Amino acid sequence: MSDKEPILNSAEFDLDFQDFSNSIPDDAATIPTSQFSNFQPSLMTEEGETKLTLESDVLLEEENSPTTTTSAFWSFQFYQQFFNVDDQMVLERLMFACMPTLNSSYLDKLKPVPDLYGPLWVCITLIFSTAISGNMADFFSSLGKDTDWEYDFKKVSIAGTVVFSYVTVVPALLSGFLWWRKSNTSAKLADILSLYGYSMSLFVPVSLLLCINYEWLRWVLIVALVLTSGGVLSLTVWKILEEEPKQLSLILTGLLFSLHLALILLFKVYFFAASENSTDNSTSPT
Repeated sequence: MSDKEPILNSAEFDLDFQDFSNSIPDDAATIPTSQFSNFQPSLMTEEGETKLTLESDVLLEEENSPTTTTSAFWSFQFYQQFFNVDDQMVLERLMFACMPTLNSSYLDKLKPVPDLYGPLWVCITLIFSTAISGNMADFFSSLGKDTDWEYDFKKVSIAGTVVFSYVTVVPALLSGFLWWRKSNTSAKLADILSLYGYSMSLFVPVSLLLCINYEWLRWVLIVALVLTSGGVLSLTVWKILEEEPKQLSLILTGLLFSLHLALILLFKVYFFAASENSTDNSTSPT
């Protein structure tokens, strides 16, 4: 066996253990300390709740806020901004589209960003409501006759062609004219498209009421539609053309109002034509 290693004796090293107290020495005040400034505010409140000041929350709010984008028009981001709306915003724009006001422009209701979501669904709803109501009007007028009534599916395609042609071609022509004139107006193509789309919103309830087989009531509804929907459109167009010469603005506003009037009369004559059974008095339909 190898020699045993010597055992260290603690007495040979004269170890001295001291008990350090937690008391602060008297000269602690003279010890220099580092000073800090410009603290970031605490993320905790006195109640222990986390403050909503995180950078992620700020970025989320900016993402959800309706702001314009400079993306190219063929990109998805460019069109996404026109569908970034909520139900409350769409309802307000639908409501103001039925109430012409002299002191304000409907373009003010489309700020900060016009949308195409509301106008798209307004046009789709109008197409089907007009086709269905037009066929119902034909059915009521066929009562008491020997002829068999059949559903006319062509009215759906005709209504769709007329509505979408009107709300796209006319705004495009007006926007192109403003671009050609180098107008200083703030109205862009998206604003005018949104304006024309929302101006058709009152057509939907009127089209449902036009199936009632009273000719005098139909004309009352047509006049009311001209004054309200046509009024909102004409007053807004007049505001858009305020930078142009007064005579030119008056001619263009009158022309666009005439086109709107022609559209309303076309709906009345084609989809809700007067029949032999329509009455001009208070008697019930036959």
